[in-house]
Amino acid sequence: MTMSGPTDLNLSALIATLRRAAVPVLVVGALLAILTYVYSSTRAKVYQATASIAALPGGSANTLINNTLVTAPTLPPSVVARAIRSPEVLQRAVALITSGAADSPQRRNLTTQLDRDLQDGTSNVVTLTADVNTDFIGAYEISAKAATPKLAQLTANSFVDAMLSWDKQRALQTIIRARQNLRSQQAALATGSVRSGLDTQTLTALRVDLAQKLQQISVLEQTVSGTLSGLASATLPLRTVEPKPARNAALVFAAVIFFGVLLAFALDALRRRIQLDDLREFSVPVMGMLPPVRGRLDSAQQLTLQSSQGILREQLDFVRVGLLSTLTHGRVGMLSALAHGTHVPAVVVSSALIGEGKSTVVAGLAANLAAHGQRVLVVDADVFRFQQLQLWMPRNQPRRAPDLQTAEGLQLWPQMIPGVDLAAPTTGSDVAQIAAAIRAASRQYDLVLVDTGPVLKVADTLALAMQMDGLLLVADAETSRVQVQRAFQETARMKVNVLGFVLNRSRESLQHGSYAYNPVQGNALDVP
Repeated sequence: MTMSGPTDLNLSALIATLRRAAVPVLVVGALLAILTYVYSSTRAKVYQATASIAALPGGSANTLINNTLVTAPTLPPSVVARAIRSPEVLQRAVALITSGAADSPQRRNLTTQLDRDLQDGTSNVVTLTADVNTDFIGAYEISAKAATPKLAQLTANSFVDAMLSWDKQRALQTIIRARQNLRSQQAALATGSVRSGLDTQTLTALRVDLAQKLQQISVLEQTVSGTLSGLASATLPLRTVEPKPARNAALVFAAVIFFGVLLAFALDALRRRIQLDDLREFSVPVMGMLPPVRGRLDSAQQLTLQSSQGILREQLDFVRVGLLSTLTHGRVGMLSALAHGTHVPAVVVSSALIGEGKSTVVAGLAANLAAHGQRVLVVDADVFRFQQLQLWMPRNQPRRAPDLQTAEGLQLWPQMIPGVDLAAPTTGSDVAQIAAAIRAASRQYDLVLVDTGPVLKVADTLALAMQMDGLLLVADAETSRVQVQRAFQETARMKVNVLGFVLNRSRESLQHGSYAYNPVQGNALDVP
């Protein structure tokens, strides 16, 4: 009875689910985080070094230099990324690593990992990062991981050298093809396959021209360059990049929390909740289905206002009528006792678990009974929480001292609202004394409502209910059927007289709206 309307998110159910899942999720998360931290701490250290190369435009602004240089066209980043994983570049880099580092298990493991990356097409050891513009001009960073700082530095620099060598070899392909073409022409002149129809002077001129072109090719071969050039060599790394135990433990803990909460919500959604038909299977009447109430009820005064109108009043009327009818026609000769005025019924109100709204049901039912002329005593027998005291006398308001303390051990606060008195035991959790005090104080009232602890949490609840006239069980619509069934089985085992059920926070009761009972504004209608 403390939640918002039917179209709103049921925050109390979500919070209850989180509370139930909090301890196991946090424990599992902490345990896995510790194991991850320990495991990560035992992993081999990995260092990373980074070198960079520049991608420059082909040619120069100087015409003379352009005539004496041979450059290859610029390459898009995708081509450069494939080139660094090519066998030519990898073999060249491995050769440089082998010649630059002494033989060791770390070096052998590194070359094995490089060969595996080549076969699998992966980049676990060496990665390439591009920062180029639309004209493919910019810089590339080559990062290499290894077991030692020197190996990481050597690997990064070796791949830079291998890429520069590959790029220069790419530019040389034009020179090589031109030389092959010119030498083919020389061979043709030497064998006489092109001599027919040419005089000696022309043949001599052709030979001289070919010789000059070959000489130019040889000169150009010395000046050939690619579009890549070294920018910055790798420095010796001082810190490891792997493992990072704290980071890994934090990620595992966060993942466990996230997926644990999702699993808790999923399991809660699959959990079978109590339904009206389920309650009817227990062979006791369902006296009412109380709807969710908009806003949070922090005091009994707010609850009294809410319960005076709309669907909540209609359903509380059903609970009142059903409860009085059951008590009047109940067992143990109560009808005769009531007729002679010798017995005032005392009803224990409880629930299976905490948070199902039993205390607000007691306060709302007491206000409804008082509005219909009944004088009601509300006894706060939940000695661990005292929910009724908190409802009728909120902490944000000065708490009244009891006006009276009965000889039997009850503190009494009369007239919390007209027709409702509040009492609380002073004898702790002694069930026999509480029951005797309630019986002694009940003579001045029409009905006594006793708010107790949950049936499955406090054993004295059933012991007290056995000495009262019956037990009214409150079941939240979000409670699982198994918990309600357990509570009912406990009452049957203790031979407690279960008067009926109240289904609380039931959205089914909101489907058809309210019939009447809205407060009348202004004067009452004059009916002729």
